[in-house]
Amino acid sequence: MKNFICITLFFLSMYYFIKFFIWYLGDEKMIIENAMALAMYGSLPLFIMIFLTHIFFYPKNNDDHAKVISFPPMIMLFSANLAFFIGAINRYQLQIYEFPKYFDFLRSPSIGLLLIFLAITIISIAIKQFKIIDEDPMPTSASQNLIEGNIYQWTRNPMYLGLLIFQIGLGIALKFIHITLFAILTFFIFDYYVIRREERYLEGKFKDKYSIYKNKVRRWL
Repeated sequence: MKNFICITLFFLSMYYFIKFFIWYLGDEKMIIENAMALAMYGSLPLFIMIFLTHIFFYPKNNDDHAKVISFPPMIMLFSANLAFFIGAINRYQLQIYEFPKYFDFLRSPSIGLLLIFLAITIISIAIKQFKIIDEDPMPTSASQNLIEGNIYQWTRNPMYLGLLIFQIGLGIALKFIHITLFAILTFFIFDYYVIRREERYLEGKFKDKYSIYKNKVRRWL
């Protein structure tokens, strides 16, 4: 039932987001109130889904994990959705500010799609390393092995790097600058409330082995 609720909310949100961006990226005109309504119908169910996913599925009775603030994909979704929510309210209701023209380089569907493809590739390669050793890639699960090979010899956090690139690419592809700029928020949440907690957990679990790896490979790039 919990899965059904979260999945239903997610697809409901995506349905309205798709309707909104078909209009937003196209030439059809729409009454501003209708555009605002579509934006909220997309954004609000996604906020609820993110909140419920954390409440329903974040482990509460297991101490053998990094105790990160939440699931990293949900953090990225929250940041991107918050960016969209703020951008939509400003554009269709408050109209407090407007981005200068020199931000227009962040509106390019082709470049955005390339970044999304790159992000998915990086994340897929990283997840594959966990699947090879039959381990859960989520930091909310226990770590039994320290992965040091393949993409992990270039960055200690390829999945978080991939999620950042995905958010940047999504904003550029959708020509919605707020989403791209809010990748800065995602970066800081990842860095301070996910990665540093993981590092403390892994140092406690793998001792000198992790310390050597940490000194050898950068946190991001």
